[in-house]
Amino acid sequence: MLVGLIRFLFWFLIISYILKLLGRYIIPYLLKRYVKKKQSEFNQQFSQRQSNEEKEGEVSIKTKPKKPKSDTSKMGEYIDFEEVDE
Repeated sequence: MLVGLIRFLFWFLIISYILKLLGRYIIPYLLKRYVKKKQSEFNQQFSQRQSNEEKEGEVSIKTKPKKPKSDTSKMGEYIDFEEVDE
């Protein structure tokens, strides 16, 4: 029974030490790498978006395309109706 307790404590200490090392060195390294990757993707998307915009001082007028007028010749003539009281 004493041997089992010592074996348990040994493995518990080894595993806790490994988790401590992971928490201190490996996890921050992985997080930094992930953040740098996402930052470079963001910068790449932002630079592409920025290159599509006009330069300062450049004038451009943007208007909506005109809608084609509806053909009124197919419509009948307008008749003004009056209400009749009975």
